[in-house]
Amino acid sequence: MKNNSVYAITIPQTQGVIGDSRKSFEHQIRASLLTNHDKTVLPILGNSSLEVSFGMKISRLVKVDNKEQVMVLDTWVIQRWKNEFLQWKAEDFGGMSRVQFLPSEIWVPDISLFNNGDEGVTLAGGRTKFVTEISVDNEGNCVWSGPATFKANCDLVINEWPLDSQSCELGFGSFSYGIDKMNLKLFKDTKGGGQFTNTKVDITDHGDCCPFEFSEIIYTLQMSRKPLYHLFYLTLPSSLLMILALTSFLIPVESGERIGFVTTILLAMIVFLLLIPSFLPETSDGVPMLGVGLQATMVIISLILFANIFVLKMFFMEGTPPKSVQNIFLCCGKGAKATQRIQASNADVETTPPVLKSRASMNAVELSEQATHAQGKNTPIGWEANGEGVTWHKVSVKLDHMFFIIFFVISILTYALTYLL
Repeated sequence: MKNNSVYAITIPQTQGVIGDSRKSFEHQIRASLLTNHDKTVLPILGNSSLEVSFGMKISRLVKVDNKEQVMVLDTWVIQRWKNEFLQWKAEDFGGMSRVQFLPSEIWVPDISLFNNGDEGVTLAGGRTKFVTEISVDNEGNCVWSGPATFKANCDLVINEWPLDSQSCELGFGSFSYGIDKMNLKLFKDTKGGGQFTNTKVDITDHGDCCPFEFSEIIYTLQMSRKPLYHLFYLTLPSSLLMILALTSFLIPVESGERIGFVTTILLAMIVFLLLIPSFLPETSDGVPMLGVGLQATMVIISLILFANIFVLKMFFMEGTPPKSVQNIFLCCGKGAKATQRIQASNADVETTPPVLKSRASMNAVELSEQATHAQGKNTPIGWEANGEGVTWHKVSVKLDHMFFIIFFVISILTYALTYLL
């Protein structure tokens, strides 16, 4: 008879569940907190207001677009609040006191930029803007920080462009929760920082849209433009064109190159003026300083062109200038009286035979007396005889000198009034 024995094998059971032993304490904390968690509910017990601290630091000023009236900023944003639904005892989970959550898993504030200038972004904030994870400790304190790029509207005053300074505001707040539900506070930066000239917490009503008011944080950013680029590529070339236009009065009239030379300079100046609208908005309320300077330069060059045309007309005129022109020439010049006539008389005396020298001397004395008598009547004897003292050629030369001095003074005054005042 066989002895059939039954042996019972007992395997000692380890503490905990086999499946749970393969999960970390962070897995267990997240699983316990996210079970039946409603991420749309304001994370506060009772009927009090949730306090959210908000802070921003500028990493880089990417661009200030004068034409679109916007500025682009790379920033670092930090938000802090307390979620009373995300708390646990650290000693129950191996002393772990901090875990990470995605913005899509828990409640997050919808703090956004009010003056958003990015047409491709409807809401410049909340889950759509800040995508980094949220750090939560065992007491429910949430810290949400990360980089963000903002494109903000800013009304730029361009009257002194490009030597201007601009003041722009960045307003942040919630579009959903009024001040009775969520109250914004400035995040205290222990390291300090002076990026903003003014930072304040204000109250807004969003244009009387809602029966409650909203809390808003306003940052005021003061910016000074670096004008070297625009001055080097616009002001310096226009100044050189002005100098070249002035030198047209030094070109001999006989060369026939004056009109073409100044016209070419004027066309180059017009090209520079076409560049200004590409930097500035079409709906601006003022005219920029640099634009005024370039416009004034173009007007002066145009007047120089007209002056050259007038000088050319004087140069090629025939006949004797009228007495009014001669009188003006006499006042502006140093008496071109009957010098040529007198020199001719001396020449006559040189070539006169010795027998007639006494008679030539008497003629010279009579000529001198006639000239003196004519001066008493303010009428030069040389002009009355045949007009050899003043010609249109001499008048044009005198006009060249006069126009050069006049336009040189006007140019200096124009640039001084435009860029220094």
